[in-house]
Amino acid sequence: MLKRPELFQSGYHLSHFPLSDEIKHLVETENWTELDNEFKKLTAKDGRLYQFLNAYHDFENIEFIISIRDASNEWEEDGIWHDDGSRVFACSLSLTLGEVKGGRLGLRRRGEEAFVQIPTPSFGGIILFLTGIYGFEHKIHQVMEGKRIIIAGWCS
Repeated sequence: MLKRPELFQSGYHLSHFPLSDEIKHLVETENWTELDNEFKKLTAKDGRLYQFLNAYHDFENIEFIISIRDASNEWEEDGIWHDDGSRVFACSLSLTLGEVKGGRLGLRRRGEEAFVQIPTPSFGGIILFLTGIYGFEHKIHQVMEGKRIIIAGWCS
């Protein structure tokens, strides 16, 4: 159940999640294995990120991936519209260290053409957004310059 519906009138809410210097170092050194291990701890039921997200929505479990979109990748392109299926809530936690052109999160009500484009927040910025359960779908737009590093999380 959504606990703060007034914050999600447009389908999303921007906030900040404090990240440690250790996590920043893991991103700087591209130590993805250790970064993944750190987020396994943060998303466990007693983890800080789990508790942070649970203040906005009830859920039982978090799945996450480290999403890296890089303008230097010749295959970089817009993503596709999707609604995350039966997941009840989603987030995009920025681990992005530099400037990024493009890479915005597009969010719209299912079946509508009009959508908002939410810029990639700086390191520690988090976009909390509603999924198909609430009638929303999203996609990531092409990164034109820089590297966008995100922890993409889905709550069910």
